[in-house]
Amino acid sequence: MSASGDQYALGRTPQEYARLARQADILRPMTQRLFADAGIGAGATVLEVGSGAGDVAMLAAEMVGPEGRVIGLDLDESALSLARERALAAGFRNISFVSSDFARYRPEAPLDAIVGRFVLMYQADPAAALAPLTRHLRPGGAVAFVEPWFQPPAALPDCTTKTMITCMLETLRRSGAHLDLGPRLHRVFQAAGLPLPTLRFEAVIDGRGDSPLYQYVADTMQNLLPKALEYGVPDAEKLDVASLPGRIAAEMKAAGYAMVVVPSVYAWCRTGFA
Repeated sequence: MSASGDQYALGRTPQEYARLARQADILRPMTQRLFADAGIGAGATVLEVGSGAGDVAMLAAEMVGPEGRVIGLDLDESALSLARERALAAGFRNISFVSSDFARYRPEAPLDAIVGRFVLMYQADPAAALAPLTRHLRPGGAVAFVEPWFQPPAALPDCTTKTMITCMLETLRRSGAHLDLGPRLHRVFQAAGLPLPTLRFEAVIDGRGDSPLYQYVADTMQNLLPKALEYGVPDAEKLDVASLPGRIAAEMKAAGYAMVVVPSVYAWCRTGFA
């Protein structure tokens, strides 16, 4: 998160925080692999930006262990309150959540890593937002981000699923989100003064008829719908959110497709050593 209310078109509601938690389960294996590739491990101090409901911070806290520390940064006070409750309930004592934007944050000590997932996409200038944070990295520190590469569903025949995806992408675009930031992450890193990152493209795909991805996509559309209607996105008013999971499942089966969600680029680098 860490975006203005207008930029974060999915809203700041309990329904959105629940969706983020489900998204975290879906993306956990790829995010954990990214952090491991970046060298984030026991004893590290990690800053997670756009912490939201705290899922990425908790994953990082598992990886750094009790001797490490994770700071979760966000502007959404409601999300931070929930994140604190969830972290304590899960037994984490090595996470602190801070309300601040990127530019004003000052850590108590140098950082070993800066991480984030789907947060730079909501910044007007992703490189300018990231650059001030990198000054707080120790030599050899890691930077690791996940950002999307959303594309129009050209391969699908005309159907509710195609209308829904088109509506989702147009709503995000009109809100100011960068839908194709993933394949531009290497430029963002370099413009922020970082080395050229290692890049990996991944998506989640599931061909099961009862895949939970159908509900996840429907929940995403439901949370976007108020902004879609506000922006006057074509055909948004025609979508029956309650029936979407079943419609998506039936249409994917008819097309012979497995469900694909969150196509994203995973990028990491390490700064120069002293």
